[in-house]
Amino acid sequence: MAADAAAVTEVVAALESSLYGQTAFSQADLEEEWSDLDLEQDALVVREGDRIVGYAVVRERGERWRAEGHVHPDALGRGIGKLIATSLEREAVRRGVRRIQNSVFEVDSAAHRLLESLGYGAVRVFREMRIELEAPPPAPEWPDGLLAVPFDAERDALEFHAAHQEAFADHWEHSPRDFESWSKVHLGSERFDPALWCVVRAGDEIAAGTICMGDTYGGGWVQALFTRSPWRRRGVGAALLGDAFGRFWKRGEHSVGLGVDAASETGAFRLYERAGMMPALGWVTYEKQLGDAADRRS
Repeated sequence: MAADAAAVTEVVAALESSLYGQTAFSQADLEEEWSDLDLEQDALVVREGDRIVGYAVVRERGERWRAEGHVHPDALGRGIGKLIATSLEREAVRRGVRRIQNSVFEVDSAAHRLLESLGYGAVRVFREMRIELEAPPPAPEWPDGLLAVPFDAERDALEFHAAHQEAFADHWEHSPRDFESWSKVHLGSERFDPALWCVVRAGDEIAAGTICMGDTYGGGWVQALFTRSPWRRRGVGAALLGDAFGRFWKRGEHSVGLGVDAASETGAFRLYERAGMMPALGWVTYEKQLGDAADRRS
């Protein structure tokens, strides 16, 4: 499967370009997304002769599968999207999965119609927000009692992981990661750069932080931005975002993006808008209950 990376990148980038008029998606981005997956188990491709025309990946497994599929725009209308969706469902049912989620681009009306025809319902919208920095951003203003310090993996990793997981525990459909898998994804990544991370301390505790990566999806990427609940609604999120902008500016990366749950109760979407970020891409997550089908197979 790894040998198919270039062809899979072409499928994803071509579809994105056809829907949004441009793409920054690269093979390096795909390989980063694949870094914690078992490709033989978690990914599939559809071939037309020697050419890959469709691709799907299961990003999370358990009682709920979180998947997504792509079809090359040159191959639309041939039933490939339906083949991918139904193949994922059959495999999920075979494994006793209770529900499956499938995400498609927000502007891909054909994909929406397909999933709805198969019994899926839309449950969430996620968007990529982006800003093009035109001048050095102002220094962040940290609330009293908080101090931003450099991230040191040896000193901070265990505590930072715990703070990150705690802060996201109340987010929609959060899937906890143990330290080993979290460390593999973040600290083991070829794009790991501690100079881009931020640790915010309140005395001896980590109150907030960011996980950032350079040269990702066409620029700087804020992979995670979190504030633990005792320190929320004090302007920490805005300061974290400003800190990230400043770190990327110093690296010469003036296009900065992140992903956000558009319905998050934390108000993250509004925070990013106030900071000047605008939606660039969007995905709608659809869900289908598989319990009845699984019960019939048991």
